[in-house]
Amino acid sequence: MGFTDSTASVRSVFVRAGRVPVAVTAAAALTLTLGAFTAEDANAAGGTGTRTAAAATPACTGAEVKPSIVHGTDADPDPHAGQTSAVLLLTNTGKRTCTVKGHMGVDLIAANKDRWSLARQKKVSERITLRPGTATMAELTFLPWNAEEQEGSGAEEFKPVKVAMTPPNTTTTTTVSWPWPSLGLIRQDGATHPGTWVSPLEGTATS
Repeated sequence: MGFTDSTASVRSVFVRAGRVPVAVTAAAALTLTLGAFTAEDANAAGGTGTRTAAAATPACTGAEVKPSIVHGTDADPDPHAGQTSAVLLLTNTGKRTCTVKGHMGVDLIAANKDRWSLARQKKVSERITLRPGTATMAELTFLPWNAEEQEGSGAEEFKPVKVAMTPPNTTTTTTVSWPWPSLGLIRQDGATHPGTWVSPLEGTATS
């Protein structure tokens, strides 16, 4: 049931955590665990005792989990694609096992302090159990800015310098630098059906 990839080469690895596809990178030294820590999988396997234990696991507090962005690998966004994505991690840095469910709140912040709160993908999320040192992932999907292609289109570039991320059901926000200074986005904060969104958290990985 498990799948691991310890290859040191820089490449993307796509796996399925239960029913959910997850994009991670081997260069980030991630070992993937396919659905081993979800109450839903325990239930499907007939493990009622495991399901009861999982149900009793407390929700992660903002002090126990830390958001980050995977960068410097082939998981980096493709600036030449029509639509691309970045990988966000939420790691249990605490001392106890806890659970998360849903979307992280993600805001992009420009140099002039302009702020864009990203839409959340309308997708069913599952409760994820995180042991200490374990991470779960989300994808930030967006439309990269290309000046030549956008010329005359009326589109506007949003160039972030910071990213503010808030774990589900918490008010604790972590702000990090946007890792790709030359990479802007097509601004769509007023769009009804934007091409930029954040997926729910899904899958687990350990470093």
